[in-house]
Parts: sequence; structure tokens; C-alpha cells
Amino acid sequence: MMSVIIQYGWFIMAKFLVINANLFSSVSHRIRLVCCVFGLSSGLSSAVSFAASADYVALVEPVAQQQPEALMAAGLQSLSKANQSLSQSWLSDAVAITVAHENDALTSNLDTQNWAVGAEFSVLLPKQQSALQGVSDAYRAQLSIQQDYLNWLASGKLRQLTWAYKKAQIEASLAESAFKNSVEMQENVQRKVEVGDSAQLDLLLAEKFVLEQQAFVQQKQGQLSLLQKEFEFWTNQSELPKGIVEMRQSSQPLNEHPKLHWIQSAYEVSKAQYSQQKTLNQAGPTFSIGAQNDKNNTEDNTFLFVEVSIPIGSAPMNQVSIAEKQQAIQAQSVEVKRTEQALNMAILAAEQDVLMSEKSRLLAEQQHKISQETLRLAEQAYQLGESSIQSLLLIKKEAIVAQLSVELASANFEQAIAQANQIKGHSLMNVSHVVLERGQE
Repeated sequence: MMSVIIQYGWFIMAKFLVINANLFSSVSHRIRLVCCVFGLSSGLSSAVSFAASADYVALVEPVAQQQPEALMAAGLQSLSKANQSLSQSWLSDAVAITVAHENDALTSNLDTQNWAVGAEFSVLLPKQQSALQGVSDAYRAQLSIQQDYLNWLASGKLRQLTWAYKKAQIEASLAESAFKNSVEMQENVQRKVEVGDSAQLDLLLAEKFVLEQQAFVQQKQGQLSLLQKEFEFWTNQSELPKGIVEMRQSSQPLNEHPKLHWIQSAYEVSKAQYSQQKTLNQAGPTFSIGAQNDKNNTEDNTFLFVEVSIPIGSAPMNQVSIAEKQQAIQAQSVEVKRTEQALNMAILAAEQDVLMSEKSRLLAEQQHKISQETLRLAEQAYQLGESSIQSLLLIKKEAIVAQLSVELASANFEQAIAQANQIKGHSLMNVSHVVLERGQE
């Protein structure tokens, strides 16, 4: 696999050098500058890879920590522990302490009085404890699924940030190269004006073209700076890592998709809550235990007492809660089905986008090749005085657009692959065949 990657890298590098040599007939350091922007070099120290590098994958964690969904972890853990603790208890409510006193001071002269002290508590039925354990297990399962879901969300955000930043770098780099090339063309026109081979108008038009390219550079640099700050905000890194090009991953079973796992975990929680609510139809018994002292002029008796209260039938108000829980299950079931359908459609669209991006890249390469030959002929014609500066400037603008189009088309194709991997449920943490940059092995 490594040999294939290296050969492909040399092929792309050679092709890129030819393209830039045709577009910008300038010294070699400019070609090296453009190549470096795209991660190409003459050595093996930064070989082009077809899988995410370790440095790239490492950025998933800081992005995941900033996902709003990460705040749910503490809540899920608390819910699981609370239900677990309650399922292991035999009390369904707080213990109530009762103190009672009676006397006949206002109604007779027998000096009769009694004191009673006791405790009252309700207990959980075994099936209620089991249902609470089920709710705890459902929350614990959802918590374990959440990390994969967060990694998947963070991978999507990182992919979006990375490729927006990468394409902004491409645009800014090509804009800078076009500006330098326009300055060289202006100097060439000025020399022709000085020797009388061109009119003063040609120089003014060339100077105007330079100013246009300078404004274009400033615009692209501003966009690049903004995207760099956004990338740094999420990743705590200001520079793109090497090796952001991913291998095209195959589709996995839909029931293994992180998003569907997450939605299904919420469905399982709703089912557990429904089962737990049903057990409340029959309340557990209530016990009262304590001691009582009865005293009058002739007797003084103290005794212990135990009372048991067993509810008969079901709680009418609980039927409303059961219906609400059942409705929540149905809503979650609908959400699972809707997510399945949406993912299926999104995967089909992503695959189609990869195919269309590849076709667009091939078409852009053909258009770029034509524009290079057109530019070469236009420059020759202008040098020989066979065409006007207006024609040359127009063709140069078209060549710049073609150069930008071919580079962006290549980036769009690579981004489409990354997006397809994302839609298929492949987190960067789990993408197979991770290729380390040379020197990190």
C-alpha cells in the first residue's frame, strides 16, 4: 500500500509542477512555494497519504469536549446512579416520624392522657425495584453510547472546519501567486512601453490588473484569517495537520451508525421508564411502628404497635402517567424510523456527491489544460505585437479562474470522500488504515 501511495504522490506532484510551470512562467522558487502549500515536496518526509494522520485524529478530542451534547454526560450519570440507588433500597419514600398526645384536661377530671411515638414508611415491591434497575441500566447504556456519538459529531465538525480552512489556503495561495505574476507582467509591459513597443494605455491597464489582483489577495487573506481563527477556537491549533486526506470507507450496517445508536438508546430509556411507571399502578404496603403510653388515675400502660396498610386496586391518576410514557415510546420509535430513512437518503446523496465531484475534477483538469495552452499562445502573441493587452488580460483572468477551479475541484473531491465517510457513520477515531506521516512511525 505504501508503494502505491508514494507513486501516486509523485504522479500528482509531477503533474502539479507542469501545470504551474505552464501557468506561471516564472522562476522555480514560486513553483516550490505553491507546492509546499499543498503538502508536496521532493522527498518522502511528507508523503501524500490516503488516510487520516495521527495528528489529524488527535484533534477530534478537543472538538468533542466543546460539543454542547457533552454537557449531557453528567446528567445521564446522575440519573443512572439515582435509579440504581433507589432500586437497592426497600423504601419508596422518606420515613415519617409521628408524635401524638391526647388528654382529657378540658373534658373530664379523670386525668387521662396518652402519648404515641412512631415511624411510618412505604416499601418498594420487588417488581418496582427491578423496574428501577432497568431504568438505571438504560441510562448507563446511553452514557456508554454517548462517547461514540460525540466522537462522530466532533469528526463531522472537524472535517467541515478542516476542508473550509484547506480550501481557503488554496484560494489565498493561488491569489498570491496570481498577484506576483501580474506584477511581473506589469514590469514586462513597462519595459515594452519604455522602448516604444507598447502604448501607455497598455501600462495603465496592466497596473489596473495588478490592483485588482491585490484586492483579490486581501479578500482571500481575510477569509483565510477568519477560518484560521475558527479552526483554532475548536481545535486549539492554528495550523492544519498533515494527512487530512481520507480513504474512502465502505458502508456499514445502519444499526451500527453512531447517530442511530444514540436515538435508539433514548428509545430504550423511554421503554424502561414506561415499564417502571406501570409498576406504580400497585403501590407498596405502608408500615407504621411505634410505642404508645396510656395513663389515667388508676392505670399506666405502655405498649408497642405495628400497623400495615395495603392499597387495593390501581392508582387512577397513574393511568395518565402511563399513557404519557407510552406516547413517549411511540415518539421515540417514530424518531428512530425517521433517522433511519434520513441516513439512507443522506448516504445515497453523499455517494452521488463523490461521483459528481470526481467528474467535476476531471472536467476542471481538461479546462485547465486548455487554458494553459491558450495563455501560452496569448503571451506569445502579445510579445510579438499580434494581440492587444486587453486580450491578454482577459485570457490571464480565465487562466487564473481555471487554475483555482482545478485546485478547488481536487479539494472538493477529497472533501466529498470525507463527508461520505461521515454520513456513513465513520468517526475519524475509528477510520481504518490510519497512515502516519513519515518520521512519526
